[in-house]
Amino acid sequence: MISDGASRLVDGFHLATWREAVDTIDQHGRATLITHVRAAEHSDPHGKRWPRGKTYDATAAHISFTSAE
Repeated sequence: MISDGASRLVDGFHLATWREAVDTIDQHGRATLITHVRAAEHSDPHGKRWPRGKTYDATAAHISFTSAE
């Protein structure tokens, strides 16, 4: 589950697909996804390339289920 701020990487900035975002979280953790969002935000601090209402607001939660066999 990710907030609208974290989903900017896909929905707003178009710098990743949903599959890439999920793979990033699975393979490298939530912090890496947020790092990618922050890098994009910092590259456009005034929101000229990617207009946005909130600045620097991103949250991600990750739950992994495994088989109990």
